Amino acid sequence: MPGIDKLPLEETLEDSPQTRSLLGVFEEDTAATSSYFSQLFKAMQRIYDAQNELSAATHLTSRLLKDYEKQRFPLGGDDEVMSSTLQQFAKVIDELSSCHAVLSTQLADAMMFPITQFQERDLREIVILKEVFQISSDDHDTAVNRYSRLSKRKENEKVKNEVMEDVYTSRKKQHETIMHYFASLNMLQYKKKIALLEPLLGYMQAQISFFKLGSENLTQQWEEFLTNIGTSKYNKYYKITKRHKITKT
Repeated sequence: MPGIDKLPLEETLEDSPQTRSLLGVFEEDTAATSSYFSQLFKAMQRIYDAQNELSAATHLTSRLLKDYEKQRFPLGGDDEVMSSTLQQFAKVIDELSSCHAVLSTQLADAMMFPITQFQERDLREIVILKEVFQISSDDHDTAVNRYSRLSKRKENEKVKNEVMEDVYTSRKKQHETIMHYFASLNMLQYKKKIALLEPLLGYMQAQISFFKLGSENLTQQWEEFLTNIGTSKYNKYYKITKRHKITKT
């Protein structure tokens, strides 16, 4: 409904059919919001789980490279150059592992925490308030039906007073719960915008910090080291290939 951004609290006491109809629209919107955020939460959870897995796998790779020199390969012999090279690789990958670990922590705090709070606190509150409102409405309807069945004879005056008191009490409780329910539904319209933007901002800021941290750690000396390794590997392959051709000739 274009132009409708809140439920009118001033009309809760009247509880008119128009107000109930508008309430139905807000409840429908809340259901759609809950469904959408459930899907978004699962997507972000996959990002977080994947990042944790990447962090753990990177750390394991670094550890295995460090352990290379302890291995005994029947045909490998003691290759000090290879061991030294892999130790250098292990060092840079270990730094990358630290960057990934920091990113995992940032994603947990800045992305997963706000969307989890919205799911478990704000949306859950609406569900509870709806249940409370329904119970209070049912109690009020029961009290009204009981009053409508009362006999108008004087000997029922005491019972009549008790039932009227019950109607008054149940109506008061219903009004209090509907006020709270309407206010929470109205507030949800603003909370869901924040809940959508906050984890996205957290995700982007965490990624920017990660790339910045990686850029600071992977200094020029590491780039030179990797370039030298690539050149050395190419030269070694070239010499082996050339020797193989000479042997065949």
